[in-house]
Amino acid sequence: MEHFNSDLYLTTTQAAELLSVHASTVKRWCNDGELPFDKTEGGHRRIHLTDLLELSRDRDIPTFLRHFTPYEGHVWTAIRQAAEGGSFHRVHSLAMGWLDRAHMKRLTWLFYELGRHPGVSFERFVDEGIRGFLVMVGQAWRDGQLRIGEEHMMTEVLIEVLIRFRELGGPDGDSTGLSAEGDRPVAVIGSMEGLRHSIGALAVRVLLERRGWDVFFLGSDVPVEDFAAMQRSRGADLVCVSFSLPATGADMRRCVRILSEFYDSTQPYSLALGGDLGEVVVFDDDALPFSRIGTFGALGDLSEALSTGFVESDPLALKHG
Repeated sequence: MEHFNSDLYLTTTQAAELLSVHASTVKRWCNDGELPFDKTEGGHRRIHLTDLLELSRDRDIPTFLRHFTPYEGHVWTAIRQAAEGGSFHRVHSLAMGWLDRAHMKRLTWLFYELGRHPGVSFERFVDEGIRGFLVMVGQAWRDGQLRIGEEHMMTEVLIEVLIRFRELGGPDGDSTGLSAEGDRPVAVIGSMEGLRHSIGALAVRVLLERRGWDVFFLGSDVPVEDFAAMQRSRGADLVCVSFSLPATGADMRRCVRILSEFYDSTQPYSLALGGDLGEVVVFDDDALPFSRIGTFGALGDLSEALSTGFVESDPLALKHG
């Protein structure tokens, strides 16, 4: 029955993108009878995914779906809906199913290919793809549907995926044009003391490195004083502290108070506090010593702030601002 699922019919352009060939090549295969196709009422070719994958195997043309046999149709539909329709529901459903069955390699490839898709920005990938999945996993754990070990395996998968994105460089392939380390702005990033998860902080690290920053990543459970010490020793332009439950607004305010006490006006920096604590925490910029201070519930919010001058030395803000 899946053969008649309209989601599995590709345009010639989509088929060409999947196989990394020119659209005219796909049309030629269709005209020569090498690639079956149907036609819409308007006369446009539609190629079923099964036929396209069969041709790719016959011609030894790799596609990103090769990692997902026999679930190619499910993955194609899920990633397409995320990229084109803005819905990550199918991705999350697939991911939960594979986590439940301990198919960790498939889970890794799913998030990796989702994040690589040109229709999904890195910010959306993190805010909707990863964070949405973490919310689902957290609910399943609270409902007794997942064990701690399974939650830990999922965390390691997401960390591995984010590390792979570090290796890919910028969105255009390390296109910042900044070759010398001394030319780059510097950031210090980590998770607040008492918090063992560092996925949010790691995502910020990848975002900034893709923008051309030098990043000193402190990991999880970092004492506030260590953020201050690292900022001074490295002359950092930005300090990012990641928060997550069970941290509270009081923890965030304590962090700001301590960093204020250690602030050196001869080495000014901006302070970004990230995470969804379930409450709004507001700070008075004029009453604090930092160049800028902001709380960000999503990676996209931080990215937008950087692009509009939250840190004046951000290379992409200078380039596009």
